[in-house]
Amino acid sequence: MNVSCDDCHTIYELPEGKDGILGCPYCEHVNRPKQERPAGTVPLSDNNVLDHTKTMLGSMEGELADESTAVRRAIAGKMIGLPVNLDAVLIVLEGDGKGKRIALTKHRFTFGRKQADVPLSDPEASRQHCTLLLYGDFAVVKDMGSANGTKVNNRIVKEGLVKSGDTLQIGTTVFQFLLSPRTVPSPGLSRRNA
Repeated sequence: MNVSCDDCHTIYELPEGKDGILGCPYCEHVNRPKQERPAGTVPLSDNNVLDHTKTMLGSMEGELADESTAVRRAIAGKMIGLPVNLDAVLIVLEGDGKGKRIALTKHRFTFGRKQADVPLSDPEASRQHCTLLLYGDFAVVKDMGSANGTKVNNRIVKEGLVKSGDTLQIGTTVFQFLLSPRTVPSPGLSRRNA
């Protein structure tokens, strides 16, 4: 059975007899089995009684489900990894460090005010705000339960695709994700290594 990691979205084979619980071979996140609700059904409480507080989907919840499906389709069968023959860069468009270029030199980056690969001094950013995973010629951003949300091209996303030229907003800090033909690192390019 193939399993998609909830954390890094890597698809891996689950050995028989593991009852759906196995750490991802890539990020070691333990993925628990999920009980999926058939499409179009109404959420029920634990005692199978209709929960009237959950009968309406807000537009944001519906949009998030669509975005999650789009992400899953885009990453199906793909491995996390740096782009081949391309440089991946984030440019700070707004916020602290405006104009700064951050070279993405590993496949996974965390953003936030504390213990992050890309530390932000933005009071609107959460301590652990979001994760950016590179899949070659695109990236996937995953919000980590931040207080103010993560935006891709001005839309709040729980997880979303990020393509070259797209903007990523964390708090009041806005980045642009760019892919360009691989070049020799230029002076002033901030390299963040694993």
